[in-house]
Amino acid sequence: MLPAFDVATVRAAEANLLACQARPDELMQLAATAVAEVAQTMLDTPLPSPAAPVLILAGPGGNGGDGLYAGAQLARAGFPVTAVLCAGSAHAPALDALRAAGAVVLESADAPLPTPALIIDAVAGLGSARGLDGVAWQYYRNARESGARGTRVLAVDMPAGVDAHTGHAHSQCVHADVTITFGYPRTGHLHAPECGRVMVADLKLEGASASFAQELERSGRPAGYLCHEASLEEAGAEVGAGLRDAGSTGAIVDPTPGVRSNKYSGGVVGVAAGSQAYPGAGVLAATAAVRATPALVRVISHASPAAAIIAAVPEVVVHPQLDAAGRMDALVIGPGRGTDAQAAAELAAALQIDSGEIALVIDADALTLLSQDSALRELLRQRRGVSVLTPHEGEFARLYRAVCAPRDGAGGKAGSATAGGAGGEAGPESHLESRSRGELAGTLARELHSIVLLKGRITTIADPDGGLWAVNTGNSFAATAGSGDVLAGLLGALLAQGGQAAHQCVLSAIAIHAHAAALAAWTPEGYAGASASRIANALPRATAKLLRSNR
Repeated sequence: MLPAFDVATVRAAEANLLACQARPDELMQLAATAVAEVAQTMLDTPLPSPAAPVLILAGPGGNGGDGLYAGAQLARAGFPVTAVLCAGSAHAPALDALRAAGAVVLESADAPLPTPALIIDAVAGLGSARGLDGVAWQYYRNARESGARGTRVLAVDMPAGVDAHTGHAHSQCVHADVTITFGYPRTGHLHAPECGRVMVADLKLEGASASFAQELERSGRPAGYLCHEASLEEAGAEVGAGLRDAGSTGAIVDPTPGVRSNKYSGGVVGVAAGSQAYPGAGVLAATAAVRATPALVRVISHASPAAAIIAAVPEVVVHPQLDAAGRMDALVIGPGRGTDAQAAAELAAALQIDSGEIALVIDADALTLLSQDSALRELLRQRRGVSVLTPHEGEFARLYRAVCAPRDGAGGKAGSATAGGAGGEAGPESHLESRSRGELAGTLARELHSIVLLKGRITTIADPDGGLWAVNTGNSFAATAGSGDVLAGLLGALLAQGGQAAHQCVLSAIAIHAHAAALAAWTPEGYAGASASRIANALPRATAKLLRSNR
């Protein structure tokens, strides 16, 4: 994983480097070399046209200069390069270099354009919150539509239309396959799946005492940490020594039993999931727990859902109620459990289990109950053990509204954790639009003294001590009904197993889940959809894959 820094810190570090330049545009040309290297790697993969044309969307500032200098290098390497000046002007020395290399510069929206193999977005960089418009939007949209999935996109620093601080995405933003940035990631990379895979180049001027990364380390504290799980084959996966991606979430704990292990050694997990109305949620959560651990799995369930769970995973031990369950090192509560008085009483009992050693995973219906009942929230705050909340965006919106909106002065509808309300129940409140997904999750984590796992293609983890992690899962196959139940059961098993800090257990669960989703989606003909039950059954393969990988 790599640290991410806010925009102000990045600008300060960049200013220090610019003051050390031995010649004009020295830093810009170093950045351009990294851009060109990633571009060539992306162009070396199968393309819609053997000519591999490159389209550069160039803004008028330094970001545009990065792209134009990179275009000059690509043109000299033999690639046909066309540049569009999005504002009608550009960084003059870089534009001169591009023309001298034989590239074509278009200044009219009516000029014909071949379908590009690669689009380089060098429109705005850190000032990228505003969406594309005019000639830039026309060329980008046409190129993407004509190239369909064959045209790849490389963004320089940040995709145009994606806010470099919050990660909020404009409706007319660039969707990048790869984003190349410098020194370390920016906070916007933590929250915007539109960035694709984030690659990082460290820039070192000849006369400077510190590189870009070192300047960032000196200038400020990281705002969070970015991880990328390479769960699929990706464009530009192999890069030069001067480039790196965000890296994985780290090593996972090996669940293989030792020579003196027994059914309790790996940590006992309890699963309070499923109901007569939703037995499948209990099946999925229990199956995931069984597939994730060789240790005992207890299921708290009444007769009807219990029968379905035992039929699916006969290894579990069923108990009719929580107080009869015996030893547990972790408890998962909520998936498919309902929100009636009985479910609320069970959640209250779980929150009051008198042991600081039991980790609690609160998911699905239990999150809804928390959003409805201030007394339950107070019990949660008073817990001594680890508590992990696992909301999707709708659940997060309800809970944030109940906990934080009165303090923030928000009324009416809850805001989504992402810009424009994508994936949530409504768009964000106007006073929250300047706050990132990570900031909102961090606020909730502090208020409820819990770790918050906010699901998504980029999954956000915030702990009550201010820690923030973002994991790009590398695929979206987990966006299917019941997948969250699988994640909850898996996470409960890992927390029961121990061997890692709580936040690292959460990161490990996200990684295993992401790789299991990719394995579940694979067919001999390629990738297709993945059902939650297939994801649950793929957990052992995903675990084995990660254990043998260099993480």
